[in-house]
Amino acid sequence: MEQRTAPQRHRHDSPGRRAALYGVLAAMALVAGYLEMLLPLPVNVPGIKLGLGNAVVLFALRRLGARPAAILMLCKVVASTILFANPQTFVFSLAGGALSWLVMAAAERSGAFSLVAISVLGGIAHNVGQLLTVAALLSPGVAWVNAPFLLVAGVLCGAAVGVLVRAVDAALPQKGMRYGR
Repeated sequence: MEQRTAPQRHRHDSPGRRAALYGVLAAMALVAGYLEMLLPLPVNVPGIKLGLGNAVVLFALRRLGARPAAILMLCKVVASTILFANPQTFVFSLAGGALSWLVMAAAERSGAFSLVAISVLGGIAHNVGQLLTVAALLSPGVAWVNAPFLLVAGVLCGAAVGVLVRAVDAALPQKGMRYGR
């Protein structure tokens, strides 16, 4: 199991520093999502993405806590919809992002899962949230047909994102990121 230390509040933490950090993380999530659009995966199943923007949300969850990660996820969904998508995409992204955040936050809080496992759970939950939305708004049949592909993709892409976030988390000093918990 990975060793984690809980961030501690310092007298140098300020609302301005937190806002700047959240802004940088939101920008990173948007850039990662945009890069992902430019380099799509070589599959022809709607909804399958690597989830690079979600890597920033997972990093925030690990370093800052559940609430800042939720705020970052919402900012990412809203801003990426305004910049790159349409209202229908917003509904699917919000459903997937919210369920993913909920599952990852619960897994992180439990302390029973590695960062990669949390990411895999988040990838699966994201796709389940989108499939449930497709079933409710469009067609249950379409959701069932795509479910096996999206669930496998959730595992594979979640693992890849988890490995990436684990490497970034290990490479960055723990000391500089104490905002939010």
